[in-house]
Amino acid sequence: MCRPEALRALWMRAGLGEVSVAPIEVPTVFADFTDLWEPFLTGQGPAPGYLAALPAAGRERVRDALGEAVPYGPGGSVALTARAWAVRGRRAG
Repeated sequence: MCRPEALRALWMRAGLGEVSVAPIEVPTVFADFTDLWEPFLTGQGPAPGYLAALPAAGRERVRDALGEAVPYGPGGSVALTARAWAVRGRRAG
């Protein structure tokens, strides 16, 4: 349910009309990869919970893959965009 089309369809199946879906985007900048990675080790939330359930070798593989995939900026900073979807609809009648 993290795609605009799926969210729109869900709200329409619930009987809402005039459904609109819009992204809410917030730029996030991490000082370095460690700043990005450490919150994943808390065990709270879906992604940290998944990582907590992995054996140590699995967590290392995920960390290494993420470390290779993120864009690095000056001084090793990591700039990403956090996105949530806002959905609005009206009840019929």
